[in-house]
Amino acid sequence: MNEVLQEFLDEEITGAIYEDLWNFVKSGSLIRGTFECSNHVVMKLSSSTFIIYRQYMFSDNLKYCDAVVVGKNYFLKKINSKAYEKRLPNIQNILD
Repeated sequence: MNEVLQEFLDEEITGAIYEDLWNFVKSGSLIRGTFECSNHVVMKLSSSTFIIYRQYMFSDNLKYCDAVVVGKNYFLKKINSKAYEKRLPNIQNILD
């Protein structure tokens, strides 16, 4: 698995944002947008394509580094896999 994606899953999939992130990724009515986490940004390019990148703060400037492009179903599976691993409550079903 890509290093950026693995880092995102390890750091950002928590009980605090799981449901909001899930709804953002799963939504078919929201075609474009940005979801900001603690250290990463998830950018929705279309209903099924996402870019994930880490956001660094240096002084007053934002710096962006490596990014990864993922598809919707793969991303949802990875989110749920990490949620199960962390034993988060209320894990959603991909097929719903």
